[in-house]
Amino acid sequence: MASAHSLPPGDRALYSKLRQLLEYPGLIVGSLVTMRRTCGKPTCHCRTEARHRHRSLYVAVRVGRKRKLLYVPPEWEALVSDWIGRYDDVRSLLQKLSESFVRRLLERES
Repeated sequence: MASAHSLPPGDRALYSKLRQLLEYPGLIVGSLVTMRRTCGKPTCHCRTEARHRHRSLYVAVRVGRKRKLLYVPPEWEALVSDWIGRYDDVRSLLQKLSESFVRRLLERES
């Protein structure tokens, strides 16, 4: 197997970014969903005006074959958002690396 030093500089940079992203724990394949809801208090403004409904955040994920909405507590919002963003960045880097190797394979054939 070839070492990382035998790769073109662009690919080495992609691998380096990928390693940096994977140093930190937390990846979620999903998307954030914001919902507005009414609470149970009869005198709350959320009952009468839609713009005053309470905001809640969920992450939409697949669990097995089913899609689920998992509630994200306010204190976890930044962390969960980072996990989803990190997965998107990793997926993008993997796509670029794959395209580079496919290009190499096609050049070898021609």
